[in-house]
Parts: sequence; C-alpha cells; structure tokens
Amino acid sequence: MKKQITSFIDELKSNKKLAAFDEASTKQAVVLRLLSFLGWDIFNVEEVYPDFAVGTANVSYALRTGNTNKIFVEVKKVQKKLDDHQKDLVNIGTREGVNLVVLTNGITWWFYLIAASGSWQQKLFYTIDIVKQKPEAFVSQLINLLDKEKVDNGKSLTAAKTLFQEKKQKLAADFLPEAWNQILSQPNKIFVELLSETTEKLCRYKVDTKTVEEFLHKRLNNWLIKDTSRSGAAPPAITVETEGTQILDLDKLLPSAKQSEKRPSAASSKASSSTDKLLATTDIETIKLAETYKDKFINAFSFNGNTFKVQSWVEMLTTLCDYFASTNQKDFEKVLWISNDQKARFSRYGDQLRIPEKVKKTDIYVETKLSPDEVVRTSAKLLAEFGYSKDDLEIDAA
Repeated sequence: MKKQITSFIDELKSNKKLAAFDEASTKQAVVLRLLSFLGWDIFNVEEVYPDFAVGTANVSYALRTGNTNKIFVEVKKVQKKLDDHQKDLVNIGTREGVNLVVLTNGITWWFYLIAASGSWQQKLFYTIDIVKQKPEAFVSQLINLLDKEKVDNGKSLTAAKTLFQEKKQKLAADFLPEAWNQILSQPNKIFVELLSETTEKLCRYKVDTKTVEEFLHKRLNNWLIKDTSRSGAAPPAITVETEGTQILDLDKLLPSAKQSEKRPSAASSKASSSTDKLLATTDIETIKLAETYKDKFINAFSFNGNTFKVQSWVEMLTTLCDYFASTNQKDFEKVLWISNDQKARFSRYGDQLRIPEKVKKTDIYVETKLSPDEVVRTSAKLLAEFGYSKDDLEIDAA
C-alpha cells in the first residue's frame, strides 16, 4: 500500500495538467484513486457515499463502516483556497458525530479531530501538502488516518488523537519564549514576592514591590529572548470578522501617523512620572485612572492631533490597535505581552480570548470583552508600548 501511494504521489507531481483540475477532476483523478489505494471500495456507496446530504448541505464523501459515518471528506478544485470552508465543515462533522473531517483541494489536505475540545480552529491537527512535501514525510500518517481497516478497528481515531496531542505540546513549547518574555516584562505577583522574600532571607530586610520592578526593568534587555519566532505548525491563516463591529476607515489618521511614525508626541517627551516610566513593565490594573468610566458612554476620543467619534469603548481600542499596526508593522507583535494578571489582552489565536477581534493587516487578535475602565487601561498600556504617555489620549465621555 505504501509503495502504491508513494508512486501515485510522484505521478501526480509530474502531471502538468494537475494545476488545471476542476472539482470533478480532482475528485476522480486524485481523491477517489487515493481512497482506493487506502482500501476503500469506491464503487460501493455503503463505504464511499458521494454527495452525502447533511440538512441543506452536502459533503463530497462520507466514509462509512458498519453503516456508520466515520469520516467526512470535502473536496474542492485544485488551487482553490480552503480557508472559507473550514468552519462549516467542522460544524457539520460535529453535528453528525463523525470521528474526523478532511478538507482538501487534492494538493492540500487538512485533518480535523471532531472530539477535540475547543473551537473549530483548534480541532485542526494535521496538514499535508503533497506537492511541497516528500511522500516519505506524510504517507505513513495518511495510511494511519484514512486506511479503511484502521478506520474500522478504531486505530485511525487513536492515531488522530496522538497527532493532536503532539501538535498541542509542540505549540505550547513554541510559546515558551513568549511566555518567558511576558513574565519578565510584566512580573506577576508571585514572581515579585518570591524575589522580595528571598532578598529578605539574605539580608533580613524586605524590599518593596516598586524597587523589585525597577530592578527587573533595568536588566530586562539582558534577560529577554530576542528570537521568539515559532516553528510549530499553526492553524491555516483565517480571516475573522466580528459581527456587528464597525470597522473605521483610518485614512484620516494615517497621514499624520506617517509624519510621526516612531516619534513620541510633545506630551510624551516631557518628564514622565515614575508610574508612566514603568507602564511598559507593569500589570494593566496598576495603571491609575484620573477618573472611572464606569456607567459612562464614550462619544469621541482624541489622539495624535485627530478626534474620532466612536459608538463604543471597544471601538476606541480597536481603532488605536489598527493605527499602531499600520505605523509599527515590524514590532506590533510586542502587544502580545500586554496582559492583566495573566489574562492576555492580545493573542495570535482568537480562541484564547473571550470575544476576539482581528487587528487589521495582522494575525493578532485583541480582547473586546472589557469594561470601560479596562478598555482605558489597555489603551494606556498600548500607547506606552509605542512611546506615548497615557496623557496623549483624551476621552470625551458622559
């Protein structure tokens, strides 16, 4: 079986007509042939059920054993982008209770474990590109996941769960450098108290929290991991739009942004208070507000010489995020270190936030389930990350 599939993959790679395959050709020349090599009787609709109806939708193939749907395979034409089809397919698989769903355009294959916890994005556990990858890198796993006998005896599901766990561990390991940097950049209470208590044991005097934070801040550059790029396979790029969220046009803001890119404002160039100096390494909740905005409605905000009318507190935060993402493209990712008592305010994975919204032109999401005061504190921290003072933000609220 392995030799047959490897030979078939090599044959596909050398097929000059492959790139022009439509959906029907992709099904017949790629998917069905591959399924036949994997032990499926492609002429038996009790095993390979074509155009399987699920409510008002159809799935290209339902792979069945013992009159039970085990795997759904959705096929698109070669070169068709798959991103927009993931959510619906995973939701269908969840409703029908199958083990796996597979989304493919004949070249790219994405595998989802339906029983996995989390959002539909998190269920993705394995990907294959039969053109870019060498057959020996994926054929064995392809057999483990789709071989009819393995699907029938449950070994396919076991293999999927193993791959899913390996993916989670690798993803978590890839985040270790960022986690380390975040702990150092925004020392949590346990870390600060541990350092303070250890100091007291050595000299019998307890050092205050502010001194500990200043000590850490001075040595921060020596301890941070500079290269936090991650090698682990992340979910395919997904564009998420939050329903009901108004996306502002920043054209009015960007001209002045280009003039002042990476240049602190006049207000921020003044001598700052010790609180302002520590904003970059202090938990959001320690930022003192001049007033509370609880039960207040925002009308507009002013920043960098421009005034913007907004309909909600969250709209102010997302507008600022889009602005800094446009003016600081190379280092915008440092917002990933902004958090509140270990709760992330930004993340590359929307499912890690309660109500995420994607920042324009980035792969980063911002938390939007925030109270007015939390929005203001997060905005102040955002400004501090890019060299501005919290006083550079003026809010019109009543």
